[in-house]
Amino acid sequence: MKSIKHSLLGIIILALLFFGIPITSAAQESDIDFDKPVVLVHGIGGSSTNFYSIERKLRSVGYSRSDLFAINFTDRSGNNYRNSRQLRDYIDDVLRRTGADQVNIIAHSMGGSNTLRYLTQLGGVSKVDKVITLGGANRLGATSVPSGVDFTSIYSSSDLIVSTSLSRISGANNIHVYGVSHLGLLTNSRVQNLIVENLKN
Repeated sequence: MKSIKHSLLGIIILALLFFGIPITSAAQESDIDFDKPVVLVHGIGGSSTNFYSIERKLRSVGYSRSDLFAINFTDRSGNNYRNSRQLRDYIDDVLRRTGADQVNIIAHSMGGSNTLRYLTQLGGVSKVDKVITLGGANRLGATSVPSGVDFTSIYSSSDLIVSTSLSRISGANNIHVYGVSHLGLLTNSRVQNLIVENLKN
């Protein structure tokens, strides 16, 4: 009986592989809370389009387009004062539109600093579950992560724009990767796998 079950399982796996169906997606999805929308926060001179590759990755593990929200700052100079306030209003609108209690944030570059100022100065902690920064200029926004937020900082020693000393921050899960440029953090497959891993509960 066991041999029959093993044979059937083998046939199913072969069929999934033949038709190109990813057999790991269910395992990847199982620990992600899809009830929390994801807010994508760009850096200086950036825009929502910076996250095209990350959005595609997130959709591949179970997020829908309606789960993903990318802000476009009016002031693209990275101004902490203005951008953190626009981010506050944007997240309030996302929560109102989705009915969710909290969001998760993925931020690149100065977007990390803007996010930390929102968390520490504008009451954002209660509205955010997880934050993942990519080459984040985190220490320009705060010296440590506020309690109550699951914070991951992913940064690269090959980043010539934001130094690792700005990205590393007390209280975070600090992850050092190698051989990835500042903009490459937005498209690198290893980094995207780390993003998915750190969105899990």
